[in-house]
Amino acid sequence: MRFLWLSSLILAGQICSAADISGAWVAEVTSFGEPQYARVALQTAGSKVAGSWGEWKVEGTINGSQVSFSIADPDGRPLGSLNGAPSGAGFTGGGNLAAQRRNGGAAERQQVDWKLTRPAQPPPGGPKTWDFEPRVFYSYYSAANPPALHIFPGDTVRTWTVDAGGISPKLERLSRGGDATTGPFYIEGALPGDTLVVKLKRVRINRDSAREGNRINGKAVTSAYAAAAKYSPDFNSEWKLDAEKGTATMLHPTDRMKDFTVKIVPMLGCLAVAPPGDEILRGTDLGNFGGNMDYNHNGEGTTLYFPVFHPGALFVLGDGHAAMGDGELTGSALETSMNVEFTVDVIKGYASTQPRADDGEYLISFGIGGSIPESIQNATTQLVEWLKKDYRLNDNEVAVLLGTVLKYDITEMVDPKYNVVAKVPKSALASFR
Repeated sequence: MRFLWLSSLILAGQICSAADISGAWVAEVTSFGEPQYARVALQTAGSKVAGSWGEWKVEGTINGSQVSFSIADPDGRPLGSLNGAPSGAGFTGGGNLAAQRRNGGAAERQQVDWKLTRPAQPPPGGPKTWDFEPRVFYSYYSAANPPALHIFPGDTVRTWTVDAGGISPKLERLSRGGDATTGPFYIEGALPGDTLVVKLKRVRINRDSAREGNRINGKAVTSAYAAAAKYSPDFNSEWKLDAEKGTATMLHPTDRMKDFTVKIVPMLGCLAVAPPGDEILRGTDLGNFGGNMDYNHNGEGTTLYFPVFHPGALFVLGDGHAAMGDGELTGSALETSMNVEFTVDVIKGYASTQPRADDGEYLISFGIGGSIPESIQNATTQLVEWLKKDYRLNDNEVAVLLGTVLKYDITEMVDPKYNVVAKVPKSALASFR
């Protein structure tokens, strides 16, 4: 009987066997032009199919060249039905589907189109290291930007960035500026609702020059000061970088600043995944996708966590700073190009509301908002949820913990949105492991 069943599943000259439907899939379900994604795992027993569709249950049948699925919530309540047929190496079809409401009910069912494709498999030999030479630099964040490189979790990329003005390590203009970034990097297997993990293994200056603004941004001072300040148009705030000494000095200092020296602490101002939906945001923007976060701890040794909004995450990086004070007070830090090495990973099925980080000493929660108070609330709330989830603390316990060890950093106050970091020292969490 099994051989008769197999022979009946011939479509367009291809055999659709039990092995074709069993195993792991990625589902894309589109309603009103908006795709949603889920990981699907199916098992077959004769003509019967069962398994999981994201958090839902799926049961179905294979009859000839057709497949039929019934979708139910975790408690068995029906959510819809899907019908389709083999298409290339996968399946496509249509049907109706309703998302489960939080109160346990289901929304009205909608007509959907769907397809199943096999997840990409990494090549043999384990994680790879890629030497990537960028050619195009984007001064905006968008999921429409084509991937520059496809990589897998565990892979490492060695590359470089232009500075915020689009100037290369060789002092050639390669972009119009506006915080141009390198990428996007498509991470195979990353889906909306996941977390992209990026470990910055190496962030180093790759030239001996930098430039900085020399006027305090009006958001940081009173309007009276901003109106009365007398800035010289001839003041030169170019910098000379000495990688061997690890210091920066002004290239044309005034007499009072001729001995002024700054320690080089390389960091990346812009780190991001593609923003939600069809949004197209400027390189200076920041939000739940990351972007121009301008945190001076986003340097070598820091691991960042980004919520994923599109397949592949589409990670970009840029806006290198040789050094930067909190808040990027002058609107630009010691702007320079960078050599960067990073490794990626994916946490499946979980994402926080905004980016997070771990610099080895602190757990760091970014709070991006339209004002400093809103940013503080966003950062603190996300940190609370993080500690409750990972350390199993209740609300009283986390309140006492934060009340004794919490720290805030103002990281961004001169761009379209504000960014405040809430952080706790990892040493204070040791007893909760």
